[in-house]
Amino acid sequence: MFVIVTISLLGLYIYLGRKEPAIALVTSPFVAGTLFVVVAAEEDYAALVVTPFICLAALITVATSKRDPDSERWPQTYSIWILVILMVLILFVAACGVFAPLGVSGIVFMALLLGSLVAYRLTSQHATAAYVISTIGSSMRQNLPLPMALESAASGIADDRSRILRRIQKRLVQGYPLSDAIKQGYPKCPGHAVAMIAAAERIDQLPLAIGAIEADMVAKADEGRKIRPVHPLYPMILIVFMFFMLFGVMLFVMPSFKTALAEMVGDSSLPASTRFLFRIFRFLTVDHGWIIGFALAIAVLMVVPVEIYIRFRPRRPQEPYLLSRIADFVKWHLPIMHRFEKNYSMIQVVELLRLSLNAGCTVNDAFDNTIGLDVNNCFRKRLRRCLEKVERGDNIAAAINKSKLGSTLAWAFDEKVNQGNTLSILETLESFYRSNYSYCINLARFIIWPCVMLVIGAAVGFLVYAVFSPGILIISHLTELVTP
Repeated sequence: MFVIVTISLLGLYIYLGRKEPAIALVTSPFVAGTLFVVVAAEEDYAALVVTPFICLAALITVATSKRDPDSERWPQTYSIWILVILMVLILFVAACGVFAPLGVSGIVFMALLLGSLVAYRLTSQHATAAYVISTIGSSMRQNLPLPMALESAASGIADDRSRILRRIQKRLVQGYPLSDAIKQGYPKCPGHAVAMIAAAERIDQLPLAIGAIEADMVAKADEGRKIRPVHPLYPMILIVFMFFMLFGVMLFVMPSFKTALAEMVGDSSLPASTRFLFRIFRFLTVDHGWIIGFALAIAVLMVVPVEIYIRFRPRRPQEPYLLSRIADFVKWHLPIMHRFEKNYSMIQVVELLRLSLNAGCTVNDAFDNTIGLDVNNCFRKRLRRCLEKVERGDNIAAAINKSKLGSTLAWAFDEKVNQGNTLSILETLESFYRSNYSYCINLARFIIWPCVMLVIGAAVGFLVYAVFSPGILIISHLTELVTP
């Protein structure tokens, strides 16, 4: 009896998932849960097995159903997210079951495997973006009709790149601007590329803007292919191994040394370095161990998934996400990151200002175009303040200085110093900010990494000295007993 009811409800929710996705998504958990309790009380095990599939079938049906463009999208969005979370939890439990018996080595291997998968996916995503942008750029530089060129580039191929090109081509045929066609046909396109294309459309400078985007992507790809003497994960892996090694030594070896010293020397006091190491170990594991463990659990279960999600999700310059606004605020107010964020934002702003003025736009319109760029949100507020001052009739150079956009940009618009040379100076500033950004990155890399390695080397040296000091003390005492 209950089996028939369960199968009937399963078919009903598959139908509702197609026709009424909101009702199916909201009611399926309650119906499945209530039926599960009733069937469990009646001990009908066949129906008990089928019952959870009611909710699962509703989620899959809602997620895969084709909806009209004007209909509500939230049922499909939430069902996809729920399915993704369930899949991640299942994979996490399976990975823990496979790697947990291996102990620390299994945990490290699982972390390396996850990092490799994420890095591969990010690299693939960047390569796809570079291919799509370069295909559009080459078609425009050859003065080809863009829809026909994209259709020709995607013909005869059935991979993700060709499907993206077909979706963009379909929107272009329907009359969408290129930026909107990319947003809808390629939602994972990097935010800075979409923002630059949208801004360039308003000033009819698409070929130059796409060429600049291609140059940025090539520069980032070349930077990623450079061989680094120290991989960023190396210090983290070394610290993890040091912690577990210290945990084992302090838990199993040092008590034996302490007992041996008490029996042989008559004094159970360990060397000062070892006692200091004991205090550190006690602080980390006994006194505040639960706090540190809770923080590590939060980092693993929340921070890492959120970081992976942010890496894969493109930014939305027009309406920034909450996480993007928080990250921009934090990076803008950190001492070193502030310099990088401002420099990267200035590259895009100066580039678009040059393109806008070269196209004949007024200064007001040129600054208005920069508001939509994918820059730091705090820097965007300064751009808005500058635009308000310029529209109010203030001197352009003074408005830039008061808005804290930089004295170099103000110098480019200073009519007293370089009247009529704004475009050439902006081109010079663009090259300057690009080279300065690369210089700052290399400088930080060649200063911070050696300092990190020195600190890690000092920590390893102290650990070795503190661990072997009791053994050296015991050997010294034995030598005194043997030597006549």
